[in-house]
Amino acid sequence: MSQAHLHASELFSVKGRVAVITGGGSGLGSIMARALAVNGASKVFILGRREEALRNTASQGPEGIIIPVQCDVTSKESLDAAYKSIAEKTDYVEVLFVNSGINGPSMVPGAPGPDGPPPLTEVREKLYSIPMSEFNKTMDVNVTGAYYTILAFLPLLEAANKRRPAPQRGVLTPPTAQVIITSSIAAFNRRPAHGIAYNVSKAAVDYLTKACSTMMLPYHIRVNGIAPGLYFSEMSQSYFGGDSTAGISEGEFPAEIIPLTRSGASKTLRGSSFGLRALPRGS
Repeated sequence: MSQAHLHASELFSVKGRVAVITGGGSGLGSIMARALAVNGASKVFILGRREEALRNTASQGPEGIIIPVQCDVTSKESLDAAYKSIAEKTDYVEVLFVNSGINGPSMVPGAPGPDGPPPLTEVREKLYSIPMSEFNKTMDVNVTGAYYTILAFLPLLEAANKRRPAPQRGVLTPPTAQVIITSSIAAFNRRPAHGIAYNVSKAAVDYLTKACSTMMLPYHIRVNGIAPGLYFSEMSQSYFGGDSTAGISEGEFPAEIIPLTRSGASKTLRGSSFGLRALPRGS
């Protein structure tokens, strides 16, 4: 009996898939876009505000596979325009990566000194000086933008499900349409490494994932989340001294911050994304 179906290339195949990735011009979104394209996806639409960054990512994949679409996820008008542009190029989308995000303002109290934590007046002054608009902007992109991105692309996700063949006994049915939302380990951290706004937004994203997975269950659209740790990206480069090769070896980060004592590598992120995409059923 042939064992070809057990090969990793089949278990985690994305051949012929049509995907949309927000925040696809840099960081984790760019990694996912290039990985999908190289491994046989037929179309990968990448959304983001900066056209130059989108085109740069597209140029690194097989010609014509990665398609840049300029979009601001905090604007319904921009999402509508992006949806219309994509719908003109494909009748369906099988997987939507909701990945756009920003760090937000640095809202970390001063580090404890030899005499203990900084005075409460100092903590209050530092945190209260941040405009509410900066806090709200983080939520607008990371939470509200994520939610409205999902809503915007539901028709194309539903269209993908309508293309699925009827179930046959003894034959594994292709996976249903899927949404994969990027959260962060920051959602679970008691001490914010960068800012409270970012951590709060990612905790909200975790709830959004659970709520949407339940809401979409009757429509057979799977909703899953990934919560990456520290990876080198445009957003996190300050933690790496600007060196993209730093951090991936054990011992480069304190264990109390990262138990593995190293950052994530791009191939581990690709593996997580492919593994989720390969799940046959469930939310």
